[in-house]
Amino acid sequence: MAIVRDKLWMFGVKAHQDDIWLKPGLHGQNPDYFFRSRITPAEGAFMLDIPNVLMISCDGVPAPFSKDAIGYMESFCRMDRVLWGCAGSSGFRAGNEEKFVLELAQKYPNVAGVFLDDISLPVRQREDKAEAMAEVVQMLADVKNTLKAADKPLDTYITWYWHEEPYPGLMDYVDGFSFWTWNSDDLPKLRERFERIENTYRDKKILLGIYMYDFYNRRPVSDEMMEHQCSYALSLLKQGRIDGIMIEANSVMGVGLPSEKWLRRWLEEVKNIEVPD
Repeated sequence: MAIVRDKLWMFGVKAHQDDIWLKPGLHGQNPDYFFRSRITPAEGAFMLDIPNVLMISCDGVPAPFSKDAIGYMESFCRMDRVLWGCAGSSGFRAGNEEKFVLELAQKYPNVAGVFLDDISLPVRQREDKAEAMAEVVQMLADVKNTLKAADKPLDTYITWYWHEEPYPGLMDYVDGFSFWTWNSDDLPKLRERFERIENTYRDKKILLGIYMYDFYNRRPVSDEMMEHQCSYALSLLKQGRIDGIMIEANSVMGVGLPSEKWLRRWLEEVKNIEVPD
């Protein structure tokens, strides 16, 4: 048996990545938290006592093979497992991330695989959807093929949102995906939507995504909806129906969000509960 803590993941991006979303002008009110998060992925994981981390490049930072990227990896020295982004926020790719991950995996035993975030965005932005979809599937196939050169198995994960339908071939080259509800007003439908996805992709590992901050409505997720999504995630873990829970993100932490304070208390209460391996 494992415990809940073993199954927790921190969704990591560079500090200050989401400050613009936290600014009071976007809310039309004066919330009682502030608007610049200096928290790094490793700090966010430490604050919530999370042992696994995902590192996503945003706007090309950190760039593959850079000293900045190595610095982030060094900060994960006590992490159990690390997934490294092969596509950054908004689907941005430098194009050689998977080769960098091969190098990381040789040096750092806790590197467990790659993660491609927001790969559906380029498809939505393109006029020729079929051509764009085919290019994304080929990209995933290329990434998967490159990772075969590793000395150990490396998993490939992608981001998926409930409101999007996976297009033909997309899931053929991934081992798992993180499943997210972008708009917290939709969280009451989480069970229904998760079960539809679960029934379709029973052979894939699923990480259920938990937002602290509702980027769609530009506000913290309410205590009621934090309770709703976290309690459901815990029930899925206990039943062995998901592989883990992913918390989004360090970039909204350390500013006084009530949802972060709620989450800290909840994780402390449940982290030692036994769940299936």
